[in-house]
Amino acid sequence: MGDGDPPALRLHVNGAPVPDIEAVSPGMVAASVTRYARVTAGAITFSAQSDGAGAGDALTISADPMTIAAGARYTIVAVGILGTADETAPRLLIMEEKFTTPSCNEAALRFVNVDSNSWNPKSFYIDRSATAAAALDWFSASAPEGLLVPLSTRSITVTAPRAFGPTGQAPFTLPAASLVAGRSYFVIETGQPTRVVDDARAHGLLIVPAGDDSPAVFVKRDPLVYLFHASLPPTPSPLEVYSGTERIAINLSYAQAPTYTDLPPGESTLSLVAPDSGAGEGGPGDSVVVDRQRTGPLDPGTIYLGGLLGTTGETGDKALQLKLWKVQPDMPGTLTTSRAMLINASATAPSADLGHWSIHEDGTRGDTFTPVLTGVAYASASASTGVEFVAPRAADREWFGVRSADAIRSFSGSLPTHWYTAVLLGDWGSSDPATSAQIVFLSNFGAFPAALPWPLPSP
Repeated sequence: MGDGDPPALRLHVNGAPVPDIEAVSPGMVAASVTRYARVTAGAITFSAQSDGAGAGDALTISADPMTIAAGARYTIVAVGILGTADETAPRLLIMEEKFTTPSCNEAALRFVNVDSNSWNPKSFYIDRSATAAAALDWFSASAPEGLLVPLSTRSITVTAPRAFGPTGQAPFTLPAASLVAGRSYFVIETGQPTRVVDDARAHGLLIVPAGDDSPAVFVKRDPLVYLFHASLPPTPSPLEVYSGTERIAINLSYAQAPTYTDLPPGESTLSLVAPDSGAGEGGPGDSVVVDRQRTGPLDPGTIYLGGLLGTTGETGDKALQLKLWKVQPDMPGTLTTSRAMLINASATAPSADLGHWSIHEDGTRGDTFTPVLTGVAYASASASTGVEFVAPRAADREWFGVRSADAIRSFSGSLPTHWYTAVLLGDWGSSDPATSAQIVFLSNFGAFPAALPWPLPSP
């Protein structure tokens, strides 16, 4: 429920807690759903009250009085944003269960949008269908009878017109046996749509069985993959990315901000193509640069950063390759100081350290170099969580350096507070601005990526 630190909530009926029903906490676990509780039919006011856990004052969320019939079943979802008193204020979304009975080859799904953004309606799609299964405004649910879907359903994709990550969609691949023949489910979109990390506020689908106390299942978003280009000419730029025969990303350009795509959990096969005719992978006029390379296993709820490394025509460890790293960025709004990891994508560079210099009051470089990320060899990366990376600052300037065994190449500027992947690329031995080494700080993972380059030419 909402932003901040929502407390655990306990269900009340007519002001009294429902016996033998535990309080539930928000988040991406089945324990955020209670079992069914029996209540006396008739006039009822449902409410949810904080259970003493969490931050802030006591919280009570009350619904309007209602009359319930004997034998009726309801699922109640607490939604809204703590600390607000307008249309986004915490409330209870009360849904009577009136599902159409599925056949032995079907399941019934009722979709729920708990997003507080009134300007950002959600659409839900089954197995990449071109037609939406449900289109929902904020704090709403689809038709009570639900939608009958084949038991073979394997994915649900949620889309929104704005503020929904770089691809504008969130695909969710259902784990095996998520749906059972003849059963009905609430499919509740929860979490922050641009939060592709494995924590309590992560974006996900909570699939809640209707009719009994079978456990709920939290489905994490499919992996979000960013790709950068670090291979010098004659490797073409820009490139297009294919998964099998499907084009999944464009504008993979040398030393620029990454392109991005969604991939299903598990292993995918990717190809990089230099387009000409536009006929597709391997078509007339197209040049296949990397052909059907496997990604290795990809985990749901995770961000990956991949790079095109190596040199056209080389063999062995300097051959063209597409390599992926799992990255674990802190999301925007959660950082107080910058953090960084380092990838060495320069096929001609030695093992490298990234650090910062001391600085004089007038902004000139000091004499003390502090290495922060150390010993990163070609095609390798430092720890995926990043480390604190804060340089001394004076006169609106900071000084940084990349150190090899024989020298430190320095650069100055201002590095805003973000979580970064710093990518070392280019020809370490060149002084030509078009091909010489540079370090590119990539940021804004989970949304549209940004790139901040600094040149590192050979002296």
